[in-house]
Amino acid sequence: MEICDTHSPMANLSQFLKPEELPKYFGIDVDGTLYTKNVEGFERNVKAITQIRKRGYIPFICTGRSRKTSFNLFGPDFVEKTGYRGYPGVYKNGAVVYDEKGDILSLCAFSEDFLTKFSNFLTENKCADKVIFFTEDYEHSLADVCPEWRENLISINRNIPKTLTFEELLKKNVVMIKYAYFKLDLPDLKEGIDYIERADQDHTRDLCPPGVTKASALSTLINHYGLSPKDCGFIGDCYNDVECLRICSPSFAVANAKDVAKRSAQWVLDKTCDQGAVAEALQLTYGPL
Repeated sequence: MEICDTHSPMANLSQFLKPEELPKYFGIDVDGTLYTKNVEGFERNVKAITQIRKRGYIPFICTGRSRKTSFNLFGPDFVEKTGYRGYPGVYKNGAVVYDEKGDILSLCAFSEDFLTKFSNFLTENKCADKVIFFTEDYEHSLADVCPEWRENLISINRNIPKTLTFEELLKKNVVMIKYAYFKLDLPDLKEGIDYIERADQDHTRDLCPPGVTKASALSTLINHYGLSPKDCGFIGDCYNDVECLRICSPSFAVANAKDVAKRSAQWVLDKTCDQGAVAEALQLTYGPL
């Protein structure tokens, strides 16, 4: 299949050719891509996923959310209509990977040393109420979240975290940290070595354990099935999707995607998430639905 410049935001869909070998797997981002509050747009996406699964292909979730919050967002009808329960799937920006049976293929957590230094920073700067710690399925904080955080979480359908002590936190597998409303300055910790940082579309920042990205996790999942990322399609919209958009084929950025995502994708779609962009990508890849 001939493709456009993988770093061009002006990929022309009129030049798109259906792959000769259709990808068995297809990774799908959630926020800003699959999920939309527009009922018609979301329903188009759900119908497309249902049809592709009936043909024997495996679309899967690849998101910064947990499986639990993703499916709370989709609603109870999603599983009934699609038959997809979130497995296989990539969650928490790649920190948690499940196979098709729901068994964990990979779970990457922050070290006690990192959490101790991070917690000390929060205490010294009085910003513990602006940070959320994520385990595989739950959200925690070291203080009641500030009003701005609470309002933000409600607006994007996220759970309000449960407060706990630092000693209690250390007993859990913290796979992702989200913060906002302050500048992070950790002189004893290096970004890219001790942690990975990404901007999120809701004006927050995500921290993941070292070496963890959606792309690393997608590779872990696909390699488990004896394939490589080039045998897997992908669609996304934001900063944490960039690496996947670069290594997967075909890869699509939705019309509402960040510019860096559009530059990283092989193709930029005409439709936004509100218009059913996932359905458009799946139809281009697998033929009429």
